[in-house]
Amino acid sequence: MKHTVILYNPYAVFYTMPLALIAIGSYLDEAKYNVVIIDGRLEKNPINKIKELLTQNPVCFATTVLTGSPIQDALTVSQQVKQLAPALPVVWGGWHPSLFPQHTLENENIDVVVNGQGEITFAELLEVFVSKAELNSIKGISYKLNKQIIHNPERTMVDINSFPAFNYNLIDVPAYIKLSGRNQLDYISSQGCRFRCSFCADPFMYKRGWYGYNSKRMGDEIETLWKKYKFNHIHFQDETYFTYATRVKEVAEEFIKRKLPISWFGTMRADQGVRLSEDIWKLCKESGLERVMIGMEAGTQEMLDWMQKDIKLNQVYEVAKLCLKFDIAINFSFIVGFPGETKESVFKTLDVIKNLREMSSTFHVGIFYYKPYPGNKIADELLQNGYKFNSTLEEWSRFDYVDSGKSEWLDDEMLRYIENFKFYQNLAYNKPTPGKFIFRKVAKWRVENKNYNFPIEKKIKEWFMPRQQMA
Repeated sequence: MKHTVILYNPYAVFYTMPLALIAIGSYLDEAKYNVVIIDGRLEKNPINKIKELLTQNPVCFATTVLTGSPIQDALTVSQQVKQLAPALPVVWGGWHPSLFPQHTLENENIDVVVNGQGEITFAELLEVFVSKAELNSIKGISYKLNKQIIHNPERTMVDINSFPAFNYNLIDVPAYIKLSGRNQLDYISSQGCRFRCSFCADPFMYKRGWYGYNSKRMGDEIETLWKKYKFNHIHFQDETYFTYATRVKEVAEEFIKRKLPISWFGTMRADQGVRLSEDIWKLCKESGLERVMIGMEAGTQEMLDWMQKDIKLNQVYEVAKLCLKFDIAINFSFIVGFPGETKESVFKTLDVIKNLREMSSTFHVGIFYYKPYPGNKIADELLQNGYKFNSTLEEWSRFDYVDSGKSEWLDDEMLRYIENFKFYQNLAYNKPTPGKFIFRKVAKWRVENKNYNFPIEKKIKEWFMPRQQMA
Protein backbone atom coordinates (compact mmCIF):
# COMPACT_ATOMS: atom_id res chain seq x y z
CA MET A 1 0.00 0.00 0.00
CA LYS A 2 1.35 3.43 -0.97
CA HIS A 3 1.98 6.03 1.70
CA THR A 4 -0.15 9.16 1.56
CA VAL A 5 1.65 12.50 1.64
CA ILE A 6 -0.62 15.34 2.78
CA LEU A 7 0.49 18.72 1.44
CA TYR A 8 -1.34 21.83 2.63
CA ASN A 9 -1.40 25.36 1.22
CA PRO A 10 -2.64 27.82 3.88
CA TYR A 11 -5.45 30.27 3.33
CA ALA A 12 -4.35 33.60 1.82
CA VAL A 13 -5.96 36.41 -0.18
CA PHE A 14 -3.78 35.90 -3.27
CA TYR A 15 -4.76 33.25 -5.80
CA THR A 16 -1.58 31.91 -7.41
CA MET A 17 -1.30 28.16 -7.90
CA PRO A 18 0.62 26.36 -5.11
CA LEU A 19 3.75 25.90 -7.20
CA ALA A 20 6.01 25.06 -4.23
CA LEU A 21 3.81 22.11 -3.28
CA ILE A 22 3.48 21.00 -6.89
CA ALA A 23 7.28 21.08 -7.13
CA ILE A 24 7.94 18.78 -4.17
CA GLY A 25 4.96 16.57 -4.99
CA SER A 26 6.14 16.10 -8.58
CA TYR A 27 9.60 15.05 -7.41
CA LEU A 28 8.26 12.13 -5.34
CA ASP A 29 8.09 8.56 -6.64
CA GLU A 30 4.51 7.88 -7.75
CA ALA A 31 5.04 4.17 -7.13
CA LYS A 32 5.67 4.85 -3.43
CA TYR A 33 3.55 7.85 -2.57
CA ASN A 34 0.02 9.09 -3.05
CA VAL A 35 0.45 12.88 -3.01
CA VAL A 36 -2.60 14.99 -2.12
CA ILE A 37 -2.55 18.79 -2.16
CA ILE A 38 -5.20 20.55 -0.09
CA ASP A 39 -5.61 24.31 -0.45
CA GLY A 40 -7.16 26.43 2.29
CA ARG A 41 -8.28 28.92 -0.37
CA LEU A 42 -10.39 26.31 -2.15
CA GLU A 43 -11.63 24.12 0.71
CA LYS A 44 -14.28 25.55 3.04
CA ASN A 45 -13.28 23.09 5.76
CA PRO A 46 -9.88 21.57 4.90
CA ILE A 47 -9.62 19.60 8.13
CA ASN A 48 -12.51 17.36 7.02
CA LYS A 49 -10.54 16.31 3.95
CA ILE A 50 -7.41 15.84 6.06
CA LYS A 51 -9.38 13.55 8.41
CA GLU A 52 -10.20 11.30 5.46
CA LEU A 53 -6.55 11.13 4.43
CA LEU A 54 -5.44 10.24 7.96
CA THR A 55 -7.05 6.83 7.38
CA GLN A 56 -5.05 6.23 4.19
CA ASN A 57 -1.60 5.29 5.49
CA PRO A 58 -0.25 8.85 5.88
CA VAL A 59 3.51 9.38 6.18
CA CYS A 60 3.41 13.08 7.14
CA PHE A 61 1.51 16.34 7.01
CA ALA A 62 3.49 19.15 5.34
CA THR A 63 2.72 22.79 4.63
CA THR A 64 4.46 25.68 2.87
CA VAL A 65 4.26 28.94 4.79
CA LEU A 66 4.82 32.58 3.88
CA THR A 67 5.29 35.23 6.55
CA GLY A 68 2.07 36.98 7.57
CA SER A 69 -1.51 35.80 7.77
CA PRO A 70 -0.83 32.34 6.19
CA ILE A 71 1.03 31.46 9.41
CA GLN A 72 -2.14 31.61 11.47
CA ASP A 73 -4.04 29.20 9.22
CA ALA A 74 -1.04 26.85 9.00
CA LEU A 75 -0.78 26.88 12.82
CA THR A 76 -4.47 26.16 13.26
CA VAL A 77 -4.46 23.24 10.84
CA SER A 78 -1.16 21.84 12.18
CA GLN A 79 -2.59 21.87 15.70
CA GLN A 80 -5.72 20.05 14.53
CA VAL A 81 -3.60 17.44 12.76
CA LYS A 82 -1.58 16.85 15.93
CA GLN A 83 -4.75 16.40 17.94
CA LEU A 84 -6.10 13.85 15.46
CA ALA A 85 -2.78 12.02 14.86
CA PRO A 86 -0.20 12.88 17.56
CA ALA A 87 2.47 10.56 16.10
CA LEU A 88 2.22 11.90 12.54
CA PRO A 89 5.19 14.17 11.68
CA VAL A 90 4.25 17.76 10.90
CA VAL A 91 6.67 19.44 8.48
CA TRP A 92 6.87 23.13 7.59
CA GLY A 93 8.71 24.52 4.59
CA GLY A 94 8.73 27.70 2.54
CA TRP A 95 10.00 31.21 3.13
CA HIS A 96 9.09 31.77 6.76
CA PRO A 97 10.33 28.48 8.27
CA SER A 98 13.49 28.64 6.13
CA LEU A 99 14.33 32.07 7.51
CA PHE A 100 13.17 31.36 11.06
CA PRO A 101 13.62 27.62 11.79
CA GLN A 102 14.36 28.20 15.48
CA HIS A 103 11.17 29.94 16.52
CA THR A 104 9.12 27.84 14.09
CA LEU A 105 10.19 24.67 15.89
CA GLU A 106 9.52 26.21 19.27
CA ASN A 107 5.86 25.58 18.49
CA GLU A 108 4.85 22.22 19.95
CA ASN A 109 2.84 21.22 16.88
CA ILE A 110 5.74 21.40 14.39
CA ASP A 111 8.34 18.63 14.18
CA VAL A 112 10.59 19.40 11.20
CA VAL A 113 11.50 22.42 9.06
CA VAL A 114 12.73 22.00 5.47
CA ASN A 115 15.07 24.89 4.65
CA GLY A 116 15.39 26.43 1.19
CA GLN A 117 15.17 24.32 -1.96
CA GLY A 118 13.05 21.42 -0.82
CA GLU A 119 12.63 18.79 -3.54
CA ILE A 120 15.51 16.48 -2.65
CA THR A 121 15.39 17.25 1.07
CA PHE A 122 11.70 16.41 1.38
CA ALA A 123 12.07 13.16 -0.59
CA GLU A 124 14.91 12.06 1.70
CA LEU A 125 12.85 13.07 4.73
CA LEU A 126 9.96 10.84 3.65
CA GLU A 127 12.33 7.89 3.24
CA VAL A 128 13.50 8.41 6.82
CA PHE A 129 9.92 8.66 8.10
CA VAL A 130 8.98 5.42 6.34
CA SER A 131 12.06 3.51 7.54
CA LYS A 132 11.95 5.14 10.99
CA ALA A 133 15.65 6.02 10.67
CA GLU A 134 17.45 8.99 12.23
CA LEU A 135 17.11 12.52 10.89
CA ASN A 136 20.75 13.50 11.43
CA SER A 137 21.79 12.36 7.94
CA ILE A 138 19.53 14.76 6.04
CA LYS A 139 21.00 18.05 4.90
CA GLY A 140 18.76 21.09 4.79
CA ILE A 141 16.47 20.40 7.75
CA SER A 142 15.99 21.52 11.33
CA TYR A 143 14.14 19.33 13.80
CA LYS A 144 13.47 18.52 17.43
CA LEU A 145 15.22 15.72 19.29
CA ASN A 146 14.65 15.15 22.99
CA LYS A 147 13.19 18.66 23.25
CA GLN A 148 16.34 20.14 21.69
CA ILE A 149 16.26 21.93 18.33
CA ILE A 150 18.86 20.57 15.91
CA HIS A 151 19.98 22.39 12.75
CA ASN A 152 21.57 20.05 10.22
CA PRO A 153 24.11 21.30 7.64
CA GLU A 154 22.72 23.30 4.71
CA ARG A 155 21.97 21.66 1.39
CA THR A 156 23.61 23.12 -1.70
CA MET A 157 21.22 24.42 -4.33
CA VAL A 158 21.06 22.20 -7.42
CA ASP A 159 20.14 22.83 -11.06
CA ILE A 160 16.35 22.57 -11.41
CA ASN A 161 16.78 21.04 -14.89
CA SER A 162 17.47 17.80 -13.02
CA PHE A 163 13.95 17.87 -11.54
CA PRO A 164 10.91 16.36 -13.28
CA ALA A 165 8.22 18.48 -14.90
CA PHE A 166 5.53 19.87 -12.61
CA ASN A 167 2.59 17.50 -12.37
CA TYR A 168 -0.38 19.86 -12.60
CA ASN A 169 -2.67 16.85 -12.14
CA LEU A 170 -1.96 17.31 -8.43
CA ILE A 171 -4.26 20.37 -8.41
CA ASP A 172 -7.61 21.38 -9.86
CA VAL A 173 -6.29 23.78 -12.51
CA PRO A 174 -9.76 25.07 -13.60
CA ALA A 175 -10.53 25.96 -9.96
CA TYR A 176 -7.46 28.20 -9.76
CA ILE A 177 -8.27 29.78 -13.11
CA LYS A 178 -11.73 30.61 -11.76
CA LEU A 179 -10.21 31.96 -8.56
CA SER A 180 -7.83 34.26 -10.46
CA GLY A 181 -10.50 35.61 -12.77
CA ARG A 182 -8.28 35.11 -15.78
CA ASN A 183 -7.63 32.08 -18.00
CA GLN A 184 -3.99 31.86 -17.00
CA LEU A 185 -1.52 29.22 -15.88
CA ASP A 186 1.11 29.92 -13.23
CA TYR A 187 4.52 28.51 -14.12
CA ILE A 188 7.99 28.90 -12.67
CA SER A 189 10.91 28.54 -15.07
CA SER A 190 13.80 29.45 -12.77
CA GLN A 191 14.82 29.43 -9.15
CA GLY A 192 17.01 31.89 -7.29
CA CYS A 193 18.39 35.39 -7.77
CA ARG A 194 21.94 36.52 -8.59
CA PHE A 195 21.63 39.96 -7.03
CA ARG A 196 22.43 41.48 -3.63
CA CYS A 197 19.69 44.01 -2.81
CA SER A 198 20.15 44.88 0.85
CA PHE A 199 16.43 45.01 1.69
CA CYS A 200 15.62 41.56 0.26
CA ALA A 201 15.85 38.06 1.75
CA ASP A 202 16.63 36.41 -1.62
CA PRO A 203 20.43 36.58 -1.16
CA PHE A 204 20.06 34.74 2.16
CA MET A 205 17.66 32.16 0.80
CA TYR A 206 19.42 31.35 -2.48
CA LYS A 207 23.02 32.40 -1.67
CA ARG A 208 22.83 34.40 -4.92
CA GLY A 209 22.46 31.21 -6.95
CA TRP A 210 20.18 30.93 -9.99
CA TYR A 211 19.10 28.05 -12.24
CA GLY A 212 16.63 28.17 -15.12
CA TYR A 213 14.99 25.60 -17.34
CA ASN A 214 16.42 25.38 -20.83
CA SER A 215 14.28 26.75 -23.65
CA LYS A 216 13.50 23.36 -25.25
CA ARG A 217 12.19 22.02 -21.97
CA MET A 218 10.04 25.12 -21.47
CA GLY A 219 8.63 24.88 -24.98
CA ASP A 220 7.78 21.19 -24.58
CA GLU A 221 6.18 21.60 -21.16
CA ILE A 222 4.16 24.71 -21.92
CA GLU A 223 2.91 23.34 -25.24
CA THR A 224 1.79 20.13 -23.50
CA LEU A 225 0.07 22.10 -20.75
CA TRP A 226 -1.63 24.38 -23.27
CA LYS A 227 -3.03 21.41 -25.21
CA LYS A 228 -4.53 20.11 -21.98
CA TYR A 229 -5.81 23.30 -20.32
CA LYS A 230 -6.19 25.77 -23.23
CA PHE A 231 -5.13 28.77 -21.15
CA ASN A 232 -4.50 32.03 -23.01
CA HIS A 233 -1.97 33.59 -20.62
CA ILE A 234 1.03 32.28 -18.72
CA HIS A 235 2.31 34.04 -15.61
CA PHE A 236 5.97 33.34 -14.94
CA GLN A 237 6.42 33.38 -11.15
CA ASP A 238 10.23 33.64 -11.37
CA GLU A 239 12.21 35.95 -9.11
CA THR A 240 14.04 37.32 -12.16
CA TYR A 241 12.84 35.82 -15.45
CA PHE A 242 15.11 37.94 -17.68
CA THR A 243 18.39 36.89 -16.03
CA TYR A 244 20.03 35.67 -19.25
CA ALA A 245 19.29 37.33 -22.60
CA THR A 246 20.18 34.20 -24.60
CA ARG A 247 17.60 32.11 -22.75
CA VAL A 248 14.97 34.84 -23.12
CA LYS A 249 15.56 34.88 -26.88
CA GLU A 250 15.45 31.10 -27.20
CA VAL A 251 12.24 30.75 -25.18
CA ALA A 252 10.54 33.42 -27.30
CA GLU A 253 11.62 31.56 -30.43
CA GLU A 254 10.18 28.31 -29.01
CA PHE A 255 6.81 29.96 -28.43
CA ILE A 256 6.80 31.43 -31.94
CA LYS A 257 7.88 28.17 -33.58
CA ARG A 258 5.13 26.24 -31.78
CA LYS A 259 2.55 28.96 -32.61
CA LEU A 260 1.34 29.05 -29.02
CA PRO A 261 -1.69 31.41 -28.87
CA ILE A 262 -0.81 32.86 -25.48
CA SER A 263 0.34 36.06 -23.86
CA TRP A 264 2.83 36.05 -21.01
CA PHE A 265 4.18 38.03 -18.05
CA GLY A 266 7.67 38.04 -16.55
CA THR A 267 9.76 39.79 -13.90
CA MET A 268 12.59 42.06 -15.03
CA ARG A 269 15.31 44.26 -13.57
CA ALA A 270 15.93 47.56 -15.34
CA ASP A 271 19.56 46.64 -16.09
CA GLN A 272 18.41 43.37 -17.63
CA GLY A 273 15.98 45.23 -19.86
CA VAL A 274 18.59 47.60 -21.28
CA ARG A 275 20.90 44.67 -22.01
CA LEU A 276 18.30 43.08 -24.30
CA SER A 277 18.76 43.96 -27.92
CA GLU A 278 15.82 45.42 -29.80
CA ASP A 279 15.68 42.20 -31.82
CA ILE A 280 15.05 40.25 -28.61
CA TRP A 281 12.42 42.76 -27.49
CA LYS A 282 10.73 42.29 -30.85
CA LEU A 283 10.84 38.50 -30.49
CA CYS A 284 9.39 38.72 -26.97
CA LYS A 285 6.51 40.84 -28.21
CA GLU A 286 5.87 38.49 -31.12
CA SER A 287 5.88 35.52 -28.75
CA GLY A 288 3.21 37.11 -26.59
CA LEU A 289 4.96 39.25 -23.96
CA GLU A 290 2.18 41.42 -22.55
CA ARG A 291 3.57 42.95 -19.38
CA VAL A 292 6.74 43.00 -17.27
CA MET A 293 7.20 43.62 -13.56
CA ILE A 294 10.10 45.93 -12.67
CA GLY A 295 11.17 46.42 -9.07
CA MET A 296 12.35 50.01 -9.09
CA GLU A 297 12.27 50.52 -5.27
CA ALA A 298 13.55 54.13 -5.18
CA GLY A 299 13.62 57.25 -7.33
CA THR A 300 17.06 58.60 -6.47
CA GLN A 301 20.44 57.20 -7.40
CA GLU A 302 21.61 57.77 -3.82
CA MET A 303 18.91 55.47 -2.43
CA LEU A 304 19.43 52.88 -5.18
CA ASP A 305 23.14 52.75 -4.38
CA TRP A 306 22.48 52.61 -0.62
CA MET A 307 20.20 49.59 -1.02
CA GLN A 308 22.70 47.91 -3.40
CA LYS A 309 20.11 47.66 -6.15
CA ASP A 310 22.90 47.86 -8.74
CA ILE A 311 20.83 49.69 -11.34
CA LYS A 312 20.99 53.24 -12.69
CA LEU A 313 18.01 55.58 -12.66
CA ASN A 314 18.37 56.29 -16.37
CA GLN A 315 18.07 52.55 -17.10
CA VAL A 316 14.49 52.64 -15.84
CA TYR A 317 13.55 55.34 -18.33
CA GLU A 318 15.37 53.48 -21.12
CA VAL A 319 13.39 50.30 -20.42
CA ALA A 320 10.17 52.31 -20.24
CA LYS A 321 10.87 53.73 -23.71
CA LEU A 322 11.57 50.25 -25.08
CA CYS A 323 8.30 48.96 -23.65
CA LEU A 324 6.47 51.89 -25.22
CA LYS A 325 8.07 51.14 -28.57
CA PHE A 326 6.98 47.50 -28.49
CA ASP A 327 3.61 48.08 -26.79
CA ILE A 328 4.48 46.19 -23.60
CA ALA A 329 2.91 47.21 -20.31
CA ILE A 330 4.85 47.59 -17.06
CA ASN A 331 4.06 47.09 -13.38
CA PHE A 332 6.58 49.14 -11.38
CA SER A 333 7.05 48.66 -7.65
CA PHE A 334 8.52 51.27 -5.29
CA ILE A 335 9.36 51.24 -1.60
CA VAL A 336 9.45 54.39 0.52
CA GLY A 337 10.13 55.03 4.18
CA PHE A 338 13.46 53.27 4.61
CA PRO A 339 15.30 53.94 7.88
CA GLY A 340 17.07 57.27 7.54
CA GLU A 341 15.42 58.16 4.22
CA THR A 342 14.73 61.89 4.02
CA LYS A 343 11.45 63.49 3.01
CA GLU A 344 13.29 65.03 0.07
CA SER A 345 14.21 61.53 -1.12
CA VAL A 346 10.60 60.37 -0.86
CA PHE A 347 9.36 63.41 -2.79
CA LYS A 348 11.91 62.72 -5.56
CA THR A 349 10.70 59.13 -5.76
CA LEU A 350 7.11 60.35 -6.16
CA ASP A 351 8.30 62.68 -8.93
CA VAL A 352 9.85 59.72 -10.78
CA ILE A 353 6.59 57.81 -10.41
CA LYS A 354 4.68 60.77 -11.87
CA ASN A 355 7.10 60.91 -14.83
CA LEU A 356 6.66 57.20 -15.52
CA ARG A 357 2.88 57.34 -15.21
CA GLU A 358 2.75 60.24 -17.68
CA MET A 359 4.51 58.09 -20.26
CA SER A 360 1.69 55.55 -20.63
CA SER A 361 -1.62 54.52 -19.08
CA THR A 362 -0.33 50.93 -19.33
CA PHE A 363 2.42 51.70 -16.80
CA HIS A 364 1.08 50.89 -13.35
CA VAL A 365 2.79 51.54 -10.03
CA GLY A 366 2.66 49.90 -6.61
CA ILE A 367 3.98 52.02 -3.74
CA PHE A 368 4.84 50.17 -0.54
CA TYR A 369 6.24 51.16 2.85
CA TYR A 370 9.44 49.55 4.03
CA LYS A 371 8.82 46.82 6.59
CA PRO A 372 11.91 45.40 8.35
CA TYR A 373 12.30 41.71 7.54
CA PRO A 374 15.35 39.65 8.60
CA GLY A 375 17.71 37.98 6.19
CA ASN A 376 19.32 41.07 4.64
CA LYS A 377 21.87 43.81 5.29
CA ILE A 378 19.43 46.58 6.28
CA ALA A 379 17.67 44.35 8.80
CA ASP A 380 20.98 43.17 10.22
CA GLU A 381 22.04 46.78 10.79
CA LEU A 382 18.72 47.57 12.48
CA LEU A 383 19.19 44.56 14.74
CA GLN A 384 22.67 45.73 15.72
CA ASN A 385 21.18 49.11 16.61
CA GLY A 386 18.64 47.57 18.96
CA TYR A 387 15.60 47.08 16.72
CA LYS A 388 13.23 44.43 18.10
CA PHE A 389 11.92 41.97 15.55
CA ASN A 390 9.04 39.60 16.16
CA SER A 391 10.14 36.47 17.99
CA THR A 392 7.19 34.06 17.77
CA LEU A 393 5.05 32.58 15.02
CA GLU A 394 1.99 34.28 16.47
CA GLU A 395 3.67 37.70 16.24
CA TRP A 396 4.85 37.09 12.67
CA SER A 397 1.34 36.00 11.67
CA ARG A 398 0.30 39.65 12.13
CA PHE A 399 3.08 40.94 9.87
CA ASP A 400 1.70 42.67 6.77
CA TYR A 401 3.99 43.51 3.85
CA VAL A 402 1.53 45.84 2.16
CA ASP A 403 -0.37 47.45 5.03
CA SER A 404 -1.07 50.88 3.55
CA GLY A 405 -0.80 53.96 5.68
CA LYS A 406 1.62 52.52 8.23
CA SER A 407 5.35 53.14 8.46
CA GLU A 408 7.82 53.26 11.33
CA TRP A 409 9.99 55.93 9.66
CA LEU A 410 7.43 58.34 8.19
CA ASP A 411 5.28 60.74 10.19
CA ASP A 412 1.49 60.93 9.85
CA GLU A 413 1.58 64.02 7.66
CA MET A 414 3.94 62.35 5.18
CA LEU A 415 1.87 59.16 5.18
CA ARG A 416 -1.29 61.12 4.35
CA TYR A 417 0.55 62.88 1.52
CA ILE A 418 1.77 59.58 0.04
CA GLU A 419 -1.64 57.91 0.35
CA ASN A 420 -3.25 60.85 -1.42
CA PHE A 421 -0.58 60.76 -4.14
CA LYS A 422 -1.17 57.02 -4.62
CA PHE A 423 -4.88 57.58 -5.13
CA TYR A 424 -4.68 60.59 -7.42
CA GLN A 425 -1.85 59.39 -9.66
CA ASN A 426 -3.82 56.20 -10.22
CA LEU A 427 -6.92 58.17 -11.22
CA ALA A 428 -5.01 60.75 -13.25
CA TYR A 429 -2.95 58.48 -15.48
CA ASN A 430 -4.94 55.27 -15.89
CA LYS A 431 -6.67 54.61 -19.19
CA PRO A 432 -9.28 57.37 -19.63
CA THR A 433 -12.98 56.55 -19.60
CA PRO A 434 -15.88 58.94 -20.43
CA GLY A 435 -17.44 58.56 -16.98
CA LYS A 436 -14.26 59.62 -15.20
CA PHE A 437 -13.28 62.52 -17.45
CA ILE A 438 -13.87 65.30 -14.89
CA PHE A 439 -12.40 63.32 -12.01
CA ARG A 440 -9.36 62.54 -14.12
CA LYS A 441 -8.81 66.21 -14.94
CA VAL A 442 -9.07 67.15 -11.26
CA ALA A 443 -6.75 64.31 -10.25
CA LYS A 444 -4.12 65.34 -12.79
CA TRP A 445 -4.29 68.95 -11.56
CA ARG A 446 -3.78 67.76 -7.98
CA VAL A 447 -0.76 65.61 -8.87
CA GLU A 448 0.88 68.26 -11.03
CA ASN A 449 0.37 70.93 -8.36
CA LYS A 450 1.00 68.62 -5.39
CA ASN A 451 -2.24 69.84 -3.84
CA TYR A 452 -4.17 67.24 -1.89
CA ASN A 453 -6.18 69.51 0.38
CA PHE A 454 -9.73 68.28 1.07
CA PRO A 455 -9.39 64.99 -0.89
CA ILE A 456 -13.14 64.55 -1.26
CA GLU A 457 -12.82 62.36 -4.38
CA LYS A 458 -10.74 59.86 -2.42
CA LYS A 459 -13.23 59.81 0.45
CA ILE A 460 -16.13 59.15 -1.94
CA LYS A 461 -14.35 56.25 -3.63
CA GLU A 462 -13.32 54.66 -0.32
CA TRP A 463 -16.92 54.99 0.88
CA PHE A 464 -18.33 53.11 -2.10
CA MET A 465 -15.33 50.85 -2.77
CA PRO A 466 -13.41 49.93 0.42
CA ARG A 467 -9.74 49.09 -0.08
CA GLN A 468 -9.18 45.45 -0.98
CA GLN A 469 -7.33 43.35 1.57
CA MET A 470 -3.92 42.40 0.16
CA ALA A 471 -2.27 40.26 2.83
